[in-house]
Amino acid sequence: MITWMQKHKKYLVVTIWVSTIAFVGAGFVGWGAYDLNSNRATSVAKVGNRNISVQEFQQTYGDLYNYYSSLSEGKFSTEQAEEIGLDKIALDKIIRENLFLNYADELGLDANNQDIIAYLMNDKSFQVDGKFDKNRYEETLRRARITPKDYENALKNKILLDKMFNALNLKATTSDLEMLSSSYFMKDRVALQIVKASSNDIVIDENELKKLWEKDKNKYLTKTEYFLDTKYISKLNLDVNNTVLMAFFEDNRGNYRDIADKLLSFEEALESVKRDYILKNSRKFALEEYLKIKKGESNATEPMKIFEDAQNFPINELAKAQIGEVLKPFEYKDGFLIIKLQKVARPEVMSYENARSEVLKTYEEIKIREKLEERAKKALENFNGKDIGFITRDSRKSVDGLSETEFLSFVMKLFESQNKKGYVVLDGKAVVYNILEQELLNSDKLKEYNSLLVQNIGAIKNAQLQQDLLDTLQKRYDVELYYRR
Repeated sequence: MITWMQKHKKYLVVTIWVSTIAFVGAGFVGWGAYDLNSNRATSVAKVGNRNISVQEFQQTYGDLYNYYSSLSEGKFSTEQAEEIGLDKIALDKIIRENLFLNYADELGLDANNQDIIAYLMNDKSFQVDGKFDKNRYEETLRRARITPKDYENALKNKILLDKMFNALNLKATTSDLEMLSSSYFMKDRVALQIVKASSNDIVIDENELKKLWEKDKNKYLTKTEYFLDTKYISKLNLDVNNTVLMAFFEDNRGNYRDIADKLLSFEEALESVKRDYILKNSRKFALEEYLKIKKGESNATEPMKIFEDAQNFPINELAKAQIGEVLKPFEYKDGFLIIKLQKVARPEVMSYENARSEVLKTYEEIKIREKLEERAKKALENFNGKDIGFITRDSRKSVDGLSETEFLSFVMKLFESQNKKGYVVLDGKAVVYNILEQELLNSDKLKEYNSLLVQNIGAIKNAQLQQDLLDTLQKRYDVELYYRR
């Protein structure tokens, strides 16, 4: 548990405001339609007495877009943003912030110029040789296409929220520390007994098996099948000299790296460069053929059938395609394939005979679990377990009959249970246990991890406080939405 806490402690501290404005913009995004009322033309919403400007909305969207992009190593797209409703996420976020800002206004809190100056002076992003540099500040904002006025307005709101939450901040008490320490560091002295069961221990009742299929038959469906007409385009047989390949390599140098992400030299990457160059030029030829097929000037004549789980096919595009639609060429084998969708066979309920093997897996899982529980209950009545000593939430012990993963699963479920005796069902086995002794407060651990416990208690208490406050503020201040997707 402590290992987990240390590894993830930065995620355990609850922060309401994401303070750093991302400096790599996602670009201007179309925000839909707006009410052209004079008060609404420049706002996406009004929360209490505060208007949320289009610019604020775009900035919040851009921050979130960059956050998701960083999580996916730059592979996050505008299509994915639309799919997850990133604009709604951005709007919800900025509305929550403005609910808190309204409350800060009501409390009479303010962020003045001196507060802003102090914050800027201490921001290392704008420092040169440890001191605030005005040129660095202005250049950073210019590259981000943010005006100092807009940045400082956002900063003012951040400072205002910081003041409010600092004023409301709940501290960890001695009782809190003792309670959380007991929860994290309690030790149980446990005796274990392992019972097992497998498919060899069950008798298959065909009538029960069929009843299970009848009950859940809609879970057992055939796969979607696509009937295609295709045309394969082999890669071009090009004789390319190193001068041409070198120019191509220079234009795409960043694509050629070793397993340590180090850039390769031209000589090291030569085979990959040649392949990519030929594929790029072959793609042009394949695209020309694709346009001819699309216009009816050529035909895809080779029939093919594939299922929804086919590898190396654009299944997502096929799922959205209309009958008769021609899809753009994609890499296939040693060239490109152009496909035209002719027919789709949608999933249907499988017959009992066809579904039997899948139903049998579920049936066996149910029966094995029943057998395990039956044996575990008997073992509990006549318990004869082995004392393995004291364990904690983050214990790792070698126990005969349990893998490390199984032992960790058992420990997690043991500390979730309120029972002195019981059993935990795992895959193909059950661990029957009896808690022989328990130690709660460990003063040495409390001292050792005091700062981490204080941090986590603060996070827990203030997260709940902020959520309760937010629930109250949602009833206190009116929210008018002008934004429409």
